[in-house]
Amino acid sequence: MKRIIPALAMTSALGLPTTAQAEPRSYDAAKANQFLEPLAEDIVPEDPVSRELHMRHTAYDAAIFGQVAILTYNQIYAQAIDKDSELYVGFNRFAHGRDLAGPGYATFKSPNADTLYSNAYLDLTAGPVLLTVPPTEGRYYTVNLLDLYGNATNISARTHGTTGGRYLLATTDWGGEVPEGVTLFRVTQPFMWILMRIEAETPAVLPEVRRLQDGFTLEPTASSPAQREFPAPGTIDDPAAFLKILDWVVEQAGVRNEELGHVQGFRSLGVGGPRTVEQVLDDEAVKRGVEAGFADARTVITNSLAQNGVSINGWREPLDIGRYGFNYIYRASVNTLGTGANVRLENFAFTTFEDAEGEALDGAKHDYVLRLASPPPADFFWSVTVYDRNTQELVPNDRNKYLVSDNTEGLVIGEDGSITITFSRDAKGPNAIPIPDGGFYLALRAQGPRREMMQGTWELTPVQKLPR
Repeated sequence: MKRIIPALAMTSALGLPTTAQAEPRSYDAAKANQFLEPLAEDIVPEDPVSRELHMRHTAYDAAIFGQVAILTYNQIYAQAIDKDSELYVGFNRFAHGRDLAGPGYATFKSPNADTLYSNAYLDLTAGPVLLTVPPTEGRYYTVNLLDLYGNATNISARTHGTTGGRYLLATTDWGGEVPEGVTLFRVTQPFMWILMRIEAETPAVLPEVRRLQDGFTLEPTASSPAQREFPAPGTIDDPAAFLKILDWVVEQAGVRNEELGHVQGFRSLGVGGPRTVEQVLDDEAVKRGVEAGFADARTVITNSLAQNGVSINGWREPLDIGRYGFNYIYRASVNTLGTGANVRLENFAFTTFEDAEGEALDGAKHDYVLRLASPPPADFFWSVTVYDRNTQELVPNDRNKYLVSDNTEGLVIGEDGSITITFSRDAKGPNAIPIPDGGFYLALRAQGPRREMMQGTWELTPVQKLPR
């Protein structure tokens, strides 16, 4: 067989620029189109054993990729789609939470307990929505906008100040005129979740914060969107329902161009393809493979919940949650622990599930202490909150106390600037937080983290056991 020598290598041998020095070649877009459009559907193995194995792997990928989209869709369904739901308000309208989050908070897991939350789900298929932000006179707020895959951006005290403004929320393909005095704010998808937080440092300020909530308004600028069918809610425990939702999300909200090749493989599951999920799962070998793949994904996600970033002194310093790139396992585990994660510039959130000896935090076995050499550096406020490991919710207790923060009344700060926080079942004093009779985890949040936190020069110390 004749060996073919690449032309570039031959010219290099003649003294012209080497491969490393040569200009990179680019594909001819017109000729490359033949590779972009599939000429036929991907084959599904005819052999039942191979078919089951193939579907197991494909279902695993789909379950990991789609986890956050399904979690977010379930929230949309309860508030904007299901008119029989107690939470229903419809699209393009705020639902204001008038009280601080407590045990059993239903909207999402691991909530803050020192902000009032408001939720809204946008449908921009008919056109943009006008957001009005009132002056907050220095009080922290963030209008956190998330697409169905959990990617976050903000209109907040950090990004836009506290003097108020009007913002036209529009998709990237909208090309209309922006009204005078209005700022255009582009979002990535026609279906978006707004998770708004306003600082409420104590129950005494709730009336003031509720008035601020009412000043945040959404005003559609076009006629109502066309009526469409919405699939029923689902979870990773129900592959059929999960895949139907993922099919809807892929078709209605889309995916990034860079993900088209990855999502193309889900067509054999009924996601974005010519066959329905029911038709696909009518095959017993396929059904077995899909169920096994979803079980695999559930195991991986569950076992990855504590891997939120880089471990430092027993704490997980987050990667940039709210910006996941193509790290789908990380995205799935972060949002399973709690949807609505924000970018680090807005909310720097450490978590820990273990003490200094690497043992799981367990209120049935020990009390604990956390000694901070100095307060967490934050432009707005910081807090340390306790959550039940099993429910991922705030821990019920007689004091109705779930956190310690720089807003805690009577917070004790040492003469050297240090702060000591204790965790016990019979917690007493301003610097103490009750814990459950079982497993729990901690979250330390800094709203508007300062440079020393972002660059790692301020470090958390490990949680230590206390004798009982």
